[in-house]
Amino acid sequence: MHNKGENKMAGKYPTKGMNKLAEGNPGVAKKIMGYKKGGKATHKTKDGRTVKKGLYYYMNRAKKRGTSKPGKGTVTDKALKRSAKTAKKK
Repeated sequence: MHNKGENKMAGKYPTKGMNKLAEGNPGVAKKIMGYKKGGKATHKTKDGRTVKKGLYYYMNRAKKRGTSKPGKGTVTDKALKRSAKTAKKK
């Protein structure tokens, strides 16, 4: 292990130049780096609960848009089995 110089980043961006640019112009730095404002990580269910977006959210969205694969479905059986572990119990 090398302990010569600690490799700690002082800023949010991967390079010194980007960090310096962000000091005066944070919007430009974000645009250059390709960072986008994220959407909400939650949504309201039909029964009124606020829950984290997950497999069923995206699966139902694809069905609504008409982009789910006919016959095969939007997601794999493996993914459905994995998501069932965290599904709401009745």
